[in-house]
Amino acid sequence: MTAYFDTSAVVPLYLPEIRSDRAREEARRARQIPYTPLHALELTSAIHLNCGRGAITPAELRAVSLQIEDDLASHRLRTTPLDLADVFASATELATRHAATLLCRSLDVLHVAAALHLRCTELVSADERQLELARAVGVDVIDLGKRRARARRR
Repeated sequence: MTAYFDTSAVVPLYLPEIRSDRAREEARRARQIPYTPLHALELTSAIHLNCGRGAITPAELRAVSLQIEDDLASHRLRTTPLDLADVFASATELATRHAATLLCRSLDVLHVAAALHLRCTELVSADERQLELARAVGVDVIDLGKRRARARRR
């Protein structure tokens, strides 16, 4: 696995969002997405918040939960443990070096630290501050907020 998907790239795989098509395209390209405890927490929270806010019904919540379970069973989402103490230590170091200039938030820094911990070479995200941090530490980025350039026809 070389691509790390931030939660802003995982949620649109399961809930309809403006970035869903692009997120699915990147997921197909990646074939497997690391699924860390951080992802599990944030994705669970996101789908339940959407249900609580009335954006999806309880039946849709169950269907999404089953789809996530299926993707875990088929290894499209690959359960990937993290040494959270190491990731938090790395994140603290990244925050010390970059938070003041890039204005990145704690979760942005945690995801980039997790990507580095897993030796991922790409970060897929829609979060500009997080993408800037990834660039600053030498990780290639795929910005879901920008449209993909189409090949020109001759």
